[in-house]
Amino acid sequence: MVEIKIARVPGLADWWADPKPSNDGFPSWIKDLRKEKLVDNKLNMSDCLPAIEAMLQGIIIDFPATMTFGYLGDHPKFGKLITCDHKGYPIIGGHESSQYKGADFQDFHVVKVGLPWVIEAPKGYSCLFTSPFNRSGGNEAFSISGFVRCDSYYNMVSIPFAVPLKKKGDVVIVEKGRPFVQIIPIKRESVEIISSQINMKNLETTVNQINENPEYYKSVAKEQSN
Repeated sequence: MVEIKIARVPGLADWWADPKPSNDGFPSWIKDLRKEKLVDNKLNMSDCLPAIEAMLQGIIIDFPATMTFGYLGDHPKFGKLITCDHKGYPIIGGHESSQYKGADFQDFHVVKVGLPWVIEAPKGYSCLFTSPFNRSGGNEAFSISGFVRCDSYYNMVSIPFAVPLKKKGDVVIVEKGRPFVQIIPIKRESVEIISSQINMKNLETTVNQINENPEYYKSVAKEQSN
């Protein structure tokens, strides 16, 4: 188990709901798919353990307040003119589009959302701050991923949040309580790629076990967690 310390800065956005374990923010649509599986026994995403385990990792922070973003127009000097009905913290600025020119999200508008907590990780660990896994589609607002050395950087973290304001007149509403950022502690280690030879016997054994038991991967994961 990895212990993550979270301390709120006194008086700073004390109305923002506390971070919670990711399993406390498990989406209702997965639960609904599980209920459907119990009725018709057809495979669906609730059977995909790798996807489920990704969603259960670490900590979830929900969006603090409902905010409406709008694309008003263009300025010859300042570029996009963006409005937001929420004033002040946690919106602490933004990034000019030239700073992410050529990115897949270059047509989005990126604002900086400040977290009101200091997050500490054990020595040797960083925290991955990322848009919650498997929660949003490609045309929704999302958190840009970052890897922060929370074992040494004792400070609040700012989350770049990309809002899909692509053309004049676009309006995007981000609801309070939607999963905003997922935080996962990861030990910093170097990775070496080693070319290896396939073990056909092991591969054939695994394939045969899957054919005999479609729940094979789940059973392996359960054994490893015991």
